[in-house]
Amino acid sequence: MKIKSDRPNIAISSCLLGEPVRYNGFHTQDRWITSILSKHVNLIPICPEIEMGLGTPREEIYLEYSNTNKSEFKLKTKRSNKDLTNLAKSTYSNIINDKRLENLDGFIFMRKSPSCGLGNVKSISNKKESSVRLVQGLFAKEISNRWPLLPKEDSGRFKNVELKEKFIKQVFAHFRLRNITKNVASIQDFHKKYKYILMEHSQRELKALGNLAANHDQLEDEEVYELYQSLFLNTISNQPTTGNRINTFQHIFGYLKRELNTADKLRVLNTFDDYKQGHCNYLVPLRILDYLIRQNNVQYLMDHFYFTPYPKELNLAKSI
Repeated sequence: MKIKSDRPNIAISSCLLGEPVRYNGFHTQDRWITSILSKHVNLIPICPEIEMGLGTPREEIYLEYSNTNKSEFKLKTKRSNKDLTNLAKSTYSNIINDKRLENLDGFIFMRKSPSCGLGNVKSISNKKESSVRLVQGLFAKEISNRWPLLPKEDSGRFKNVELKEKFIKQVFAHFRLRNITKNVASIQDFHKKYKYILMEHSQRELKALGNLAANHDQLEDEEVYELYQSLFLNTISNQPTTGNRINTFQHIFGYLKRELNTADKLRVLNTFDDYKQGHCNYLVPLRILDYLIRQNNVQYLMDHFYFTPYPKELNLAKSI
């Protein structure tokens, strides 16, 4: 598989790409991923069960927890009750150290899978009378432990288009930050372009990241980068609030006040209020601001990633 270096790398459960690797010999292809997302990122298929040598079709597997230690899980086959835990852990270690997963920018997992589910995976007790617990799949847990800051999403949550959009935004941010020159000047330029995206998430963290980029403590470039990367990725991992988005819109609108007549100002402010009241999605005022900024040639804002966080050809705006 040829990996292009000019776009993000996303590992993905193979079944979501249409590969017939499910226990029943079927797949769970996601058409948006295969027909649209695949044109803008490198998709790296991973199936832990196939890597374990289980083949397809195969016996279905499940998670079992111990009543004496509820954080301890075993991966077992449903019919023969064979314990696959040690084989699974050895395989996961091999996958994580595989060169295919170098320089990842995101991971998309198959929902509810005992290996790949990010959450809501059923586990049962070794004492059959005990209740079902919803947990994380064993492989997804290993990936989360190895790369805690890596953007991750569950295929089931892709049905929520705002969560899908947030994940894609994170992936492209991770890719851009991973590829900047690791010096203070490059960090400052990156921070400037992501200022308003950060403002949507947290003004406090925006200020903290700005202080890191300014490097008042005169740290080595590599240390500044590592500190900035950690705080930046943590900050954008949460969903922005309506209040923070309204505040961000108003900050950007401040650059346009002198360019617009009273009637146009009122129309823009009414759009902000429509979003606040839930009458439209946040992309409506965002696109209006983008149009006005380009129409009035506001140079300071034209190269901000707030308006182009990912390729427009991904058609996420149509879904939201």
